Amino acid sequence: MMKSILPLFAIWLLFPNAAIGESSPVMIRLADPLDEPEFYCVDIPGFRQNVQLKAPLMAHTLKRFGSADEMWTMDYPSEGQIYASEYGLCIEAASFEPGAVLMLREPSDSPLQRFNFTDNGYIALVGNPDLGFAVVEGAGSKAGGPSHLRRDLSLNTLSETDPSLATWKIVKSAKSWPE
Repeated sequence: MMKSILPLFAIWLLFPNAAIGESSPVMIRLADPLDEPEFYCVDIPGFRQNVQLKAPLMAHTLKRFGSADEMWTMDYPSEGQIYASEYGLCIEAASFEPGAVLMLREPSDSPLQRFNFTDNGYIALVGNPDLGFAVVEGAGSKAGGPSHLRRDLSLNTLSETDPSLATWKIVKSAKSWPE
C-alpha cells in the first residue's frame, strides 16, 4: 500500500496545482494596444512589497511575464472565478451596475465573482452578460516604471463600449508574451 501512495505523493509535491485542479496562471491582456505599444493588462496596483490589495484593479503596461500582480488563474477555485494565486484572492465586481470597480476579495459563492471569457474576447459578468471588463477611453496616464501607463478598469455595458476597450486576450506563457 505504501509503495502505491509514494508515487502519487511525489507527483503532488512536484505539481501541487494539478492535484487540486488549478491551472497555470496567465496574463489578461487587452487585445488592442491603444496608446501603449507594450499593451495593457489587468493589474493589481503597486508592485512587490507595495502591492495594494484593497485598491480597485486597473489596466497597466504589461510587465515581464510572471509578475505576481498581473498573473491570474482562470476558473479557480470554482468555474467563472479569476484567482490571484499569489494573494489567495478573486476578482469581484463591486455591483451589477455599469461603472462598478473590480476589486480583490476572498473567494466566495458571490455571483459578483463569476465571469465568462467569451468567444469574442470579452470578460463578461455571468449574472449580467452585457457587463464586462473595460478600460476607460482617452490616453493612459503615467505610472511607475520607465514607460509604464495605467488606465482605470471597471465593468462597462459591452453593447455600448468600443470593442478596443473591452476585448481581452489570455497570454499563457512568456513565449507568447505579449502576443
